[in-house]
Amino acid sequence: MKNSYKLKATFLSILIAVLFSIPSFAQKAKPNKFLDNKKFNVQFYEVKAAGRGKAVPSILLLKGGKIEADLMYEKLSLPPVAIHVTLDSTYTEDEVEMHMVKFEADHSEEKNDYHWDVTLINYEIEGTIVQMKSGLEKKKYEFAGTEKTKK
Repeated sequence: MKNSYKLKATFLSILIAVLFSIPSFAQKAKPNKFLDNKKFNVQFYEVKAAGRGKAVPSILLLKGGKIEADLMYEKLSLPPVAIHVTLDSTYTEDEVEMHMVKFEADHSEEKNDYHWDVTLINYEIEGTIVQMKSGLEKKKYEFAGTEKTKK
């Protein structure tokens, strides 16, 4: 009787130790090194019912797993927003290796929701930012540009 109790107690102790150690083995999401510390010269266009507005130059930054643009901060008070990579692929086109990353970023505050949808291929970036208020599209911006070269 004592042996079965000791066996059960030992088994239970091991099981508890394993269950508490599992989170330490869980893999944390690693930042995408291809996206980190990139700076782009982009042109933003406000999209209205009448069509695309005039191009407005801006700087877009990818840093620390977040995306930000100085123009979006000025126009929408949109802070840096954490990105979520939806596609990270390398392929060959006309014997040239291409690296494509698609990602999204979402931010909400005071009944406003902001959604970034971005595609980056090698050194070129393009995407949209949509501002929704109470479920209705309030503003939409499109942008495109190239990575700023380091001096």
